[in-house]
Amino acid sequence: MGMEAGRLTPCTSPRPAACCRAVTYLQFHCLFNLPLLAVLAWLNPAWTWHEATMLGAVLGIVMVFTTPWDNAAAAWGIWGFPREKYTLRIGWLPVEEYAFFLLQTLAVILSLRAWLAAAPAWRTGLQLAWADFPACPACAGAAVAVWIASGLWLWRRHAAGGIARRWNYALHLLYWFAPVLALQWIAAPQVLAPHTLLLALVTLVFGTYYTAADLAAVRGGTWHFDEAQITGWKLRGILPWEEIAFFFLTSLLIAQSWLLLAPPWAR
Repeated sequence: MGMEAGRLTPCTSPRPAACCRAVTYLQFHCLFNLPLLAVLAWLNPAWTWHEATMLGAVLGIVMVFTTPWDNAAAAWGIWGFPREKYTLRIGWLPVEEYAFFLLQTLAVILSLRAWLAAAPAWRTGLQLAWADFPACPACAGAAVAVWIASGLWLWRRHAAGGIARRWNYALHLLYWFAPVLALQWIAAPQVLAPHTLLLALVTLVFGTYYTAADLAAVRGGTWHFDEAQITGWKLRGILPWEEIAFFFLTSLLIAQSWLLLAPPWAR
């Protein structure tokens, strides 16, 4: 695998052999994702057919949206997965990585449903003055045009060597996710604004939780990053800030997507 080239550092432990035996990707799911999902599922009310359909839609959107982004990053070597850490690879990614998309999505949505069931007042949430600001299709179209144009400009600058390689992860992350978050607010501020506090809470909880889990995974050699494609600052000298930002941005994106697609009475 090109992503397992010598420039990548699969272990951060002073004892690499012990580190690399520590945590497989499947074990990571068993430790950090499946128990969490079991608790959240127990806390959730019964599902209606409409909600279940929308859940399937969100899961499908997540897979379609995230798969090319993650595969591209792995193909470029921004991150990689030691062969002994996963069971099977599809494209550039382990099947456990595809499973992570779905497990994180389920966890965030289940937490939203559990919270709204336990505290119905949060369905109206923080009533901001601009919560009834109408959607602006023209604004959304202009934003998409700017997004595409800036992407072409960045690509040309990068190809010409005008952007340092250490910005690869940051640009790959922010260009793909940040505009979609903004577009959701442009498209439906009247849906998202009343839930500002809830969105902030869910983002904080899951961003922090997955950051802690990721620290354990990187220590255990489950995946690793190319030092040449990250800007340099790391949490505890292990986890790049770009990776931390990924978990906060994706948690927020999942939460917003669910609020936009869920039945009105369920939010």
